[in-house]
Amino acid sequence: MFNFVRKYFIFFLILAFALLGTCTYFFFFKEKESTPKTEATMLLIEFEEMGGLENMTKQMHSRGIPGVLMVSVEFLNEHCEEVKALEDYNIEIAGSAPGTPFWDVSYDEQKEIMIKTKEGIEACTGKKMRIFSSKYFAYTEDTIKIAEELGIEYVFARGTTQARATIYKPAEYDVKIFSVSNVGSKNWGTGSLCDFSYWAREGTAADFRTELLNAIEEHPYISPVSHAYLGGNRVDWNEVYLELFDNPDVKWVSFDDFHTDYDKRDYDDIPINMEVQYENVQYTEEECNPNDPDNICQ
Repeated sequence: MFNFVRKYFIFFLILAFALLGTCTYFFFFKEKESTPKTEATMLLIEFEEMGGLENMTKQMHSRGIPGVLMVSVEFLNEHCEEVKALEDYNIEIAGSAPGTPFWDVSYDEQKEIMIKTKEGIEACTGKKMRIFSSKYFAYTEDTIKIAEELGIEYVFARGTTQARATIYKPAEYDVKIFSVSNVGSKNWGTGSLCDFSYWAREGTAADFRTELLNAIEEHPYISPVSHAYLGGNRVDWNEVYLELFDNPDVKWVSFDDFHTDYDKRDYDDIPINMEVQYENVQYTEEECNPNDPDNICQ
C-alpha cells in the first residue's frame, strides 16, 4: 500500500513540475519573445515611375502592412488610376510639393501650392487629403497655419529626435507635426531614415540595414521612408525592406494608430531641423533598369 501511494505521489509531483515549467515558459519567455520592441509606420514617396511602387506595396500588403504614399499632383495626373488602386492595399495618399523647400517660401506662395496640391489629390482619390509635405519635409509656422485653414491634419517635418519618430501637437493649432526618424552619415550630415536620403549621403544598402536594426533596438517608434523607385526596384535595397517587414521585433501599425501619445507643447518650443548637406541626385539607367523582370533591378 505504501509503495502504491509513493508511486502515485511521485507521478503527480513530476506532472506538477512539468505543468509549472510549461506555464512559466508560455507566460514569461514565450510572451517576451512574441512582443515587438518597436512600433513602426511605413512611409513611401514616389515622383518617378510606378514599377518600384507597385512592387513594394504588394510586398507590404501580403504582410498586412499599411502605409502612407506621398505624391505630387504632377505625378498623380499621370498615374491617377494606378495610384488610386493602391488604396485597396491600405495605402493612404498624401500630398507632396517637391519644388522649393518651404523654409524660404512666403505665406501666399505656400498657400497657393498647398491648395493646388490638396485639390489635385482629392480630385483623383475622391477623399480628403489629410497629410502634407514639402521638399525635405520643410515647413514653417505659416505651413501649420495654412494646414489648419485647409483642414489638413498632419504636416511632415525633418527628424528632431534621432531615429525615434515624434509627433508634436502645438497648443496653438489643430494640426500635428510628424517629425520622421532621422539618422546621421559619415560625410553628409543627418537625413531621414530613408533609402534615397541614405544613398544620396554615400550610404550603402548594407549600412542602411544596420541603421534600421539600430533604430529598432534603441527606439520605441520609427518611421522608415522609401523612395519606391529605389527601395522597390533595386534588389539590394529591396531585400533590406523585406527583412524589415518580417522583423518580429517590429509592430507595423497604420498612420492613425502610430504613436498616439503626442508630444504636446507650444509651437515655439517645438524643435525644427533644417539641416540638408547633400545635393539632389538621380539614379542613372546604368545603375538601375526599371524594365527588369518583376520590376526588380539587379
